[in-house]
Amino acid sequence: MISGWLLKIAAVIAILGFAVIELGSPLWTRVSLDGPSHDAANDAAQVYGQGHDPDRARQAAVKDAQDAGARLEDFSVDGQGRIHVTLLKRAKSYLLYKFSQTRHWYDVRVSASASTS
Repeated sequence: MISGWLLKIAAVIAILGFAVIELGSPLWTRVSLDGPSHDAANDAAQVYGQGHDPDRARQAAVKDAQDAGARLEDFSVDGQGRIHVTLLKRAKSYLLYKFSQTRHWYDVRVSASASTS
C-alpha cells in the first residue's frame, strides 16, 4: 500500500522535473544568450568605429557568437552607424523540438544594438 503511493509520488516528481527542464530550456538559453549578443554588438561597433569596415565588424560579431555556441543570424549597420546583431542558438529539447508546432520555441533569437560613438 505505501509502496504504491511512493511509486506514484516518484512518477509525478519525475514528470514535473522533465516538464520544468523541457519548458525552461528556451528561457534559460535566452537568458544565457543576452550577454553574448550585447558583447557581439559592442565588439562589432568598436571595430566598425575604428575603420568603418562592415566586414571586419561582422567578423568580430561572428567570433563572439561562436564563442557563445551560437550563430550570427543577422548583422546590419544603420544610417547613424549603429550596429544591430541577432544571435541564434538552439535550446536543448528531448521531446518538443520533434514536433513542428513547438519547434520554433527552441530556436532562440536574441538581438542587440550598439553605437559606434
